[in-house]
Amino acid sequence: MALARSLHKKSQMIASFRTAGAFVACLAFLGWPFHPVEADDRASVAPALARADALDFRMRAELRDEYVDFQQGGGANMIVPRLDYAVSPAFSLRVEAPVVTSGPDLAGQSNQAGFGDLLFRGSYRAIRGTGYAAVVGAEVIFDTASEASLGYGKDVLAPLAYASIEIPRFRSVLFPFIQHYFTVGGDDSRPDVNYTSVKAAVLNRWQGRYYSVVEPQLVVDHERSDRVGMTLEAEGGRFLTRQMTVWARPGLGLFGDDLPQVYNWNLKVGVRYTF
Repeated sequence: MALARSLHKKSQMIASFRTAGAFVACLAFLGWPFHPVEADDRASVAPALARADALDFRMRAELRDEYVDFQQGGGANMIVPRLDYAVSPAFSLRVEAPVVTSGPDLAGQSNQAGFGDLLFRGSYRAIRGTGYAAVVGAEVIFDTASEASLGYGKDVLAPLAYASIEIPRFRSVLFPFIQHYFTVGGDDSRPDVNYTSVKAAVLNRWQGRYYSVVEPQLVVDHERSDRVGMTLEAEGGRFLTRQMTVWARPGLGLFGDDLPQVYNWNLKVGVRYTF
């Protein structure tokens, strides 16, 4: 028995090292062309990068593909179209309508594919000053998944608040973010959703219309005795024009064994158009 436990721990360590290695390799790939912005490049880069902050809401359309490798086994691939509609510079509406394919051995089931949970978000810029803004809002996630494994199985309400803080000296923007998710309805046989997410993303601007984002996330799951987990994601992207951006974002679960919000690893790639 002791030998079996030892072998199991070693296999977990090897898997963790491999995952970490893949994450570092992704970061290296994303980071190789980045250099600090030169003085003569700022005039051409600044207008496009100004669209990355949250001082004014803009209309945006995005399509992303995301793969998630779950701690519980298996994984899922999601194709997610997203539309952000700016009712005004201070008020925005968002809708996401994912199409999900579950991976092998997910919850002991075969692969499944179909529509996922529909998400709506409303955001209001409550405060704006020179180089900073504060936003409050909420998301509603509807139990619309066509298969049980493709969604929460619950209707979820998730109020949120975040800020956008310019750091001109480093051509950076800080985004502190907090959101709380809780069940408001849905399938009684499915576990309730009740957790808090705290993030602190940092966006940096680089020469050649490149940008990068590093975003750690801390999760507190109130349904599981307030257990804590953490993920880390890093995004690299480039403004092809002042309107169109392409980007990739790998992520890694740092700790929080068996928490549903903490994955082994994930990878998102997408294209975004700002009107």
